[in-house]
Amino acid sequence: MISRSKKLALTGILLALALIIGTIENYIPPIIPVLPFVKIGFSNVVILFSCITLGFTPTLAISIFKSVLVPIFVGNPMMIAYSLSASIVSLLISYMLLYIKKVGIPTVGIIGAIVHNMVQLSVASIIMNDVYVFGFIPYLIATGFVAGLVTGIISFLLIKYMPKEILPIDN
Repeated sequence: MISRSKKLALTGILLALALIIGTIENYIPPIIPVLPFVKIGFSNVVILFSCITLGFTPTLAISIFKSVLVPIFVGNPMMIAYSLSASIVSLLISYMLLYIKKVGIPTVGIIGAIVHNMVQLSVASIIMNDVYVFGFIPYLIATGFVAGLVTGIISFLLIKYMPKEILPIDN
């Protein structure tokens, strides 16, 4: 069993890491120039890792703080509306999938990324009062699949190869 103080310290470390990665990623030029809002979402590796190792509540805290602070850090507070709602829904779905135990980490990464994209698209539709944004669905499913696969594989490898003494997983 992991102590409360160790869990709190690890939560703080993972939050700092998610904030750093999320902030840096916002300054990287778009992978697909015609879809400048599409990012790999490397900070989601931290979220998946936290979900598996620390559980739901610390991961929810990390997700909320990341979704609020990164947009402030990069000077785009409007991004909070998109990021916060999508992060919370994606985390809920991902957490449920992880604890079904019949779904692998890369699959959870894929589904989480696609859910995240669909929630952001729904928020965009509401904010813009425009249903035509749903024309992006095929592109966001495809990019969500790739981004989720990448973050899911990285998370899987991180969990698999990290020394067991370091992992805070309750065995």
